[in-house]
Amino acid sequence: MNKRNIRPHAAHHVFEESSNATGLATCELPSEHLDPESELVRGMLEELDDVIFAAITGDAAALAEAQKLWPKVLDEIGFELAEESQEQYLRYAIQAIQHFESQEAHSPERAIAALEVISLLAKT
Repeated sequence: MNKRNIRPHAAHHVFEESSNATGLATCELPSEHLDPESELVRGMLEELDDVIFAAITGDAAALAEAQKLWPKVLDEIGFELAEESQEQYLRYAIQAIQHFESQEAHSPERAIAALEVISLLAKT
């Protein structure tokens, strides 16, 4: 044993998977092991649907919850499984903004809420 009490250990694992454009080895993401039809994925996406759609229409409590839930969903199931939902939320938020800016449904507060959801979803 040396003076600093450092013990040698086995060599680190060498990645043999394919490499990406940077030349770095790629590895599997945890979300690649999740079944898109699993109860976990479905449950998280259903909860996210409820929260995001309510936030888009101006529910402040739902917006606060969405700010916590969106990153959690991305961490737990991965962007690949949440991407389709994200696209639907963005389309709906854009439609909501257009609706809330119109003369017959004029509601700047609700339009701003939809913009805040777009901002949240764009932080991926």
